[in-house]
Amino acid sequence: MTRTNMTSRAFLRGCVLAALSLAPLAGPVFSADEGVSGGQFLRIGVDARSAALGETGAALSGAPGLFYNPAGLAEAAGPELFFSHARWIGDTGYSSLAFAGKRYSGVVGAGISYLDYPSIDKYDKFGNDLSATYSANDAAVMLGYGRQVAPRLDLGFAAKYISSRLETANASALALDGGLRYSALPGKLDFGLSVQNFGGPLKFRSRSDPLPLTVRLGGAYRLPFGRDRRMHKSAAFFTDVNYLRDAGVFGGAGVEMTTAYDKGAVFAMRLGYRTAAAGGSSGVSAGLGMDMSSYLIDYAYSPMGDLGNTHRVSVTVRFGRGSRGR
Repeated sequence: MTRTNMTSRAFLRGCVLAALSLAPLAGPVFSADEGVSGGQFLRIGVDARSAALGETGAALSGAPGLFYNPAGLAEAAGPELFFSHARWIGDTGYSSLAFAGKRYSGVVGAGISYLDYPSIDKYDKFGNDLSATYSANDAAVMLGYGRQVAPRLDLGFAAKYISSRLETANASALALDGGLRYSALPGKLDFGLSVQNFGGPLKFRSRSDPLPLTVRLGGAYRLPFGRDRRMHKSAAFFTDVNYLRDAGVFGGAGVEMTTAYDKGAVFAMRLGYRTAAAGGSSGVSAGLGMDMSSYLIDYAYSPMGDLGNTHRVSVTVRFGRGSRGR
């Protein structure tokens, strides 16, 4: 057995043990009878590429990693600006913006996510229309840091401020994210582990709701299978296993087929599947991507059954050499 294989297996064992150790640490937060979590918008996938690949984000790299695994920030080799927008359920819009750049011997990332609801009609207790509306929105502001702490091993953490507003009522909370990212075979095989939304509850007046604590464990494997003088093709396989407070265990998997041309353009087709969590919906997702070295454009389509269809678009602009891997 080679040293690389031994290191990879040791890392995987460590990931599993770390994930299992979170249950007693979180205590009642993991209990299924604690009720529905607050800040449900934090469960919405941000990156279109990850969404198309069955919501697999544990091994994500670059600026989008701030929203999935802050250790992925360390893979940004130059400044990156990331923007995404999702056309979500019920005419809601979910937008995110992040920037990552080298600082303090690592990479610092800052970002914001904002969920905007359409205006809601007001009714009195008898069901009479009051000819007025009220509004609501949710937001999260994040500051993260990632760096390489050992050969092939990245460590990252992020702090976030979460707020929710319902007409004149407001709630807020502070939370922490942390993660690891390991390149078992650089450029081919990566693993990631992250814990998100570990913090205090959101409180609206007298009601408090815990945050949707999430554990992600996953990996990505890339396999070249065709090459000539003008282009080469490859396939990448992604998988995540997640544990979400009050929703249980669910997973996702996806495959990405890419064609890279000699002039630097890379085109991708993606297909993914996400299993159901605690009776929720599952289903197939799909998407497309284009990488022009200095900028990336990704699109994802995810049907949600009776709730309708969702569409996501994300754009990443690289001001330097870009990330060391996607």
